[in-house]
Amino acid sequence: MSNRPFCSVVIPAFNEEQDIETSLSSLVNQSYPRDRYEIIVVDNGSTDRTPEIAAAHADLTLNMPDGNVGAVRNFGIASASGAVIICTDADCVVNSDWIETGVALLEKNPKHAFGGGLRARENASWIEKYWILNESGKSTQQRALMGSSIFMWKRDLKQLGDFNETMTSGEDSDLYERALANGLEVTISPELSVSHKGCPETLRDFITRQIWHSENYILDLKKSLQDKVFWLTLIYLSCLATVLITVFTANFFFATLMLACGQMPAVILSLKRITRSAWRVNSLAEISKIILLDNVYLIGRSIGLVKGILKTMSRPGGRLAR
Repeated sequence: MSNRPFCSVVIPAFNEEQDIETSLSSLVNQSYPRDRYEIIVVDNGSTDRTPEIAAAHADLTLNMPDGNVGAVRNFGIASASGAVIICTDADCVVNSDWIETGVALLEKNPKHAFGGGLRARENASWIEKYWILNESGKSTQQRALMGSSIFMWKRDLKQLGDFNETMTSGEDSDLYERALANGLEVTISPELSVSHKGCPETLRDFITRQIWHSENYILDLKKSLQDKVFWLTLIYLSCLATVLITVFTANFFFATLMLACGQMPAVILSLKRITRSAWRVNSLAEISKIILLDNVYLIGRSIGLVKGILKTMSRPGGRLAR
């Protein structure tokens, strides 16, 4: 088995003491030969027991207290010995054949990068269940790479220039777009999907995560304008703003009309997610929960967009990116 490619699993971590041991245990117990892969954890300034737990299970634990997630991933990759770079997160649990499956796909498809989606955990909350729409683990609604499951030859990653270090989130989607632009095939395989123990279990946590994800929209406006979700967010935000204005002016008929129009982006997102995941809808209650989540998603994205604009404009000489 010594001819198998040596792999480096790189994991950024910040205050993950609750989940990282389970995550690392799933990585240690793989069908792939243990002497043919290393586990590297990069701690991003945790204030809990994350570094101690990581040191007990990982082959290498690094410390990078400052920097966005892309920079943290790159810091680990710089110390990686593997010909294959594998990325996941500190709150993800993988199947026992995860590395074996990903490496086999790379070996059969040399000019490819592979990723996985998310599969719902056992006893998942309704938020996780109706957001992921993948209880069986046999489908995926994702089309872009996600940091929770990426397999790539190190040479290809280096040719792309590693992860974007300026983005607070979305560095995985950025890598996906650059890979396609540079002629690298990208395939999202359900076999590489992972369980995300950090999935939001309350609407408050869910909306907070969406705010965080969308603050980067304004960093590259030209790129964002090519994103369909960005346009749906703009439409949704415009409708919400109009509703607030018309309610203030007591024009309740127009407010109701705009509130109804604002549902179109949410319904479009719901239909896209249902179609991509091949989810079988069994009741009106299920549809209602899916559409509710997409409303919360768009509210969070709208808040993040506004927050990003205000943050940019508040800087000295601040202006919107073009």
